[in-house]
Amino acid sequence: MSHVLHSTELTVDLDNGKRLIFPELHLNKGELVLLQGASGSGKSTWMHAIAGLIPLASGSVHIEGQGSLQSGKKAPKQWRRNGLSFMPQRAFFWNSLSLKGNLDLAAWCKGLHVADADLDTLGLADKTSQAAHSLSLGEQQRVSALRSFLGNAPVLLADEPTASLDDSNAEALMTLFKEHAGDRAILVSSHDQRLAPFVDRILHLA
Repeated sequence: MSHVLHSTELTVDLDNGKRLIFPELHLNKGELVLLQGASGSGKSTWMHAIAGLIPLASGSVHIEGQGSLQSGKKAPKQWRRNGLSFMPQRAFFWNSLSLKGNLDLAAWCKGLHVADADLDTLGLADKTSQAAHSLSLGEQQRVSALRSFLGNAPVLLADEPTASLDDSNAEALMTLFKEHAGDRAILVSSHDQRLAPFVDRILHLA
């Protein structure tokens, strides 16, 4: 396998004066990796740092064909559009739009089309006209996942994607992750032990 993402040791300074240090990371094409660690170990912070959502005190992140994110510098242009896709723990939606409207708007921004087959796979085919704000937390999480698949970003970061899902929907979501891996690398941060059978390897953050 070839590396699609490589980050050096990264350090992040928090507002409370605490400094977090994250180890070197390699993600390979086509693999699904589970990131585990105790609460407070910094799993979400590490993902936000890789995504360029919080500044790096030191270190760098390189994505194949997309350049590098360097400490002390702004993220490269289109880093979070063409370089990686980020699925946050709490989904954001335009509440005035339906489920399909939210997906169509996100797809339109990228010049893409939402596949109805994916909606059916996640059990959402009968929810397309429902207002996004009226969906259950689990349904919102599944919509967020589907939105994160849009485009050809070589890296997908997902923060606690199955936190609000029952066993059946968690399995459907993880199966969809596997199906969408292709040439991209997927890093999932989660406490959920149900995910282990679906991943290629597990990273433990002390």
